[in-house]
Amino acid sequence: MGVLGNRVFSGAYRARFRTHHKIRLSLTIASVVLWHAGLSQANDRFPDGRLPPIDAPAAAYGDDVRHGSDGHPNADDLAGIAERERQAGRPGLALQLAQRVLDDAPDNPQAIRTRISSLANLGAYQRAETLTRQQRPDFSASVEARLRADSSVSRVRNAVQEQARHERRQRYAGRDRALEASLARLNANLERFPAQSQAYRRTRFDRLVVLRQLRRFDAMIADYEALAAQGIEVPAYALAPVADAYLARRRPAHAEALYRRVLEADPQAPLAVRTGYYYALIESEDYEVAAKVLAELDANTPIWRSRLNPKTPPVPNWERSEVDRLRVLDASYRNHEAQALTRAQRLYRQAPRNTDVINGLATAQRARGWYEEAQATAELAAAYAPSDRATRLGIAENAQDLENFPRWQHTIEPLAAQFPTDSAIRRNHREWRDRQHFSLEGQGNVGRSDGGNAVNGSRDSEYQLRLNSPWSEGGYRVYIEQTYQWSDYEEGAERYDRQGVGVERQWLRRHWWAALSGERFSDDIGLELGWSQWLDDRWQYQLRTQTQSPETPLRAERDDLDGRLYQGQLTWRQNESREATLTLGALDISDGNLRSDVAADLTQRIQASAHHQTQLIGSLSAEHNSQTDTDYYNPQDTRTAGLTLEHDWLTWRRYNHSLTQNVSLGAASEWESGYGSAPGYDALYGHTWQLTRTWSINYGIGWGSREYEGEREKRWYGQLGFEGVL
Repeated sequence: MGVLGNRVFSGAYRARFRTHHKIRLSLTIASVVLWHAGLSQANDRFPDGRLPPIDAPAAAYGDDVRHGSDGHPNADDLAGIAERERQAGRPGLALQLAQRVLDDAPDNPQAIRTRISSLANLGAYQRAETLTRQQRPDFSASVEARLRADSSVSRVRNAVQEQARHERRQRYAGRDRALEASLARLNANLERFPAQSQAYRRTRFDRLVVLRQLRRFDAMIADYEALAAQGIEVPAYALAPVADAYLARRRPAHAEALYRRVLEADPQAPLAVRTGYYYALIESEDYEVAAKVLAELDANTPIWRSRLNPKTPPVPNWERSEVDRLRVLDASYRNHEAQALTRAQRLYRQAPRNTDVINGLATAQRARGWYEEAQATAELAAAYAPSDRATRLGIAENAQDLENFPRWQHTIEPLAAQFPTDSAIRRNHREWRDRQHFSLEGQGNVGRSDGGNAVNGSRDSEYQLRLNSPWSEGGYRVYIEQTYQWSDYEEGAERYDRQGVGVERQWLRRHWWAALSGERFSDDIGLELGWSQWLDDRWQYQLRTQTQSPETPLRAERDDLDGRLYQGQLTWRQNESREATLTLGALDISDGNLRSDVAADLTQRIQASAHHQTQLIGSLSAEHNSQTDTDYYNPQDTRTAGLTLEHDWLTWRRYNHSLTQNVSLGAASEWESGYGSAPGYDALYGHTWQLTRTWSINYGIGWGSREYEGEREKRWYGQLGFEGVL
């Protein structure tokens, strides 16, 4: 079976979530071989479907059969009957009768032609072609073309089987040689056959099948559309591969329509057609109908194949395994990662040495953020099948997630060279190459406040811009950034404007950075140092310090005060749905004030589907200032306890392009020393656009209300952000 590739789906929040799935597609061969004994139409001449005994007289074959001079039935009469039997749809019987004639009359031309034609009808194309070369029967041009076309079909079938054998044994270098030879023969036939002949038309259909197996999707679509423009109806066996091509070229609506036509013509079409239809629905974002298709596959695909003899051992149905793995992927597509992992683990317990199952388990573990567990699982698959394409891709993706960049490079680059048309490999390779480019990111907002002037002023704005260099092989890069803050207070406007340059290194889930910043790169030079590390799949810590910290209040900046920030953070991440963070910080302001704070939050996803995700965030924080007699807002103590509900609606998506609507609603109980407690509220509505694979933009409008020093301040604000690779 050929592998079309994995398609990657972006998640709702900032289009970050990735999951992968594999489409298993098989080829429907151009000619279906049937054994006609016992299945032939009613036969008045041979009612039991059998020939008379070999020594039977002429009358046993019918009243119209004459006696021959040697005592046997007349050879010409029997040869004519054999041909009529073949034309009546009984080639097996015709072949037997023609062979009897040739046993007595080896040179009978009609029997020779009937034997060759019957062999072709029964699927023995190469044998028919060999006899044609040896005996050179007097065939018409149309019959000769038909036989040559039949022989080409046999070669195609054998070439497909040869490709499958190479795939199973991970011998990828020579997997397409037989198919290339078959394509060359088909092309030669097209030049040889008359353009209006049936053989010419059949060859065009068969060529579609071969092009699909060779993954030449653009040429295949062009050929199909040329046939459609001529009003030629493409049969189902060639239509399904065309649907595969449209799906591979990201035209799922066209693929869906063609798959449906194939299924309407043959409800018992191969599993590959039905799974292809499912994927076309998924990629058209029609998850409701896709669920029905998968439910039918699940209900109608038994674990065991039927047995004619109940005494024989049961035979496993390989299609059941395909459906079970598809159910794992389906749960991932719907953001049901826990269910996907449970299904993948169940399959692994049933087939612990099946590399497809092991790779599926590793993918499910990665979706939950358990990268080290996924790595151990992928290594197991590599032990069983180190050359397998999917296994090697899984190793590359794990190396990417674990920030083992040398291993990622050494795995994905040979894969991309070996499989240049595989969509999943191409995407991962592009992500590797993105590291060799500059990147740009920015975030800013503007606000207007009424009813208070303690913190934000009547108007405020801020933005951050950062330009990153490409990553080096050792995981280093440099960056420059611009940080700007501005607020308009009663006593006048204040601003914070600094430019910085830094260097960072990221490797093996460790990250450190160092940066210098100042006004116009010269005044009030400040230093920032940071370190972050994942200890395992659950725990991460981060340490950070800044001189000339932007956390210093703007009114303090006006008085030429500066602040030193010391901050530590500990994160526990159970899975994609639950995460907790504890942050401890201290801001040492040069006027002698030490502002210390502690904050904790817990994020819990409470709902998830293919297009919707909702999470609830609970937070607690406290702040203490050692001095209160300052010109800036500086209460001795504050306490906050709040809840925030966030919802992301993936409104529209087409591969690398998507629109997500973001809604956030928050409420908190806030306490300030000297003024008591008061409620606080926040609301935000925004959009996130994934413009291309590497560029995204987000914007939104928000409103907040809270009390500072007993005065209620209401603030409207707008925000805009972007990021991308240059």
